[in-house]
Amino acid sequence: MNSSSSSSPVGTAPTFADWIFIAVLLGAIALVAYLGQIAFAHAQQTEKSKRNAEGLVTWLSKASTERFNPDYPVKACAGGGDAKTSPWGGCLEHLLANDFKSMQNPFNGKPPAFIEACNPSDKSLKGEIVLLKNTATTPGSAVASVSSQLVAEDSIDQKLQLSIGICNQGAYLVKVSDFEF
Repeated sequence: MNSSSSSSPVGTAPTFADWIFIAVLLGAIALVAYLGQIAFAHAQQTEKSKRNAEGLVTWLSKASTERFNPDYPVKACAGGGDAKTSPWGGCLEHLLANDFKSMQNPFNGKPPAFIEACNPSDKSLKGEIVLLKNTATTPGSAVASVSSQLVAEDSIDQKLQLSIGICNQGAYLVKVSDFEF
């Protein structure tokens, strides 16, 4: 039994459904690339905000070792004086007017604000700086220290333990460093 059946030739060209699949696939790739570009831009802004905070940490840490000398040149940030005549606000004004006058919040192009805390429900806080003073509690406490905002009226006549962080794109806190000033 010899059966020879002729079959029709199979087409190798893409069908209409294949072209739709290819178009959807290219659209998905383009969307992923676009979203990746947006995420990269936000990550760059967050990194620039972190660099602002790291610059402050570097300056304040260096000043910490020198500011108790009688001939320290930045009188607004000098330590060892009277608690009433050594407020943080004067030192911060000096820093923002001189060493950090070109510092900008990369998210809004304005000078960064020093805020109490990041709040994810307030997106206007992205890129702002959180500067906290850490105060030791009494020995035997369950909590070793308590953090609170370093406000303009706080005295800097003694050494301070500080924490600094920034608010990221989602206004969540990104801790940068703990240091002594």
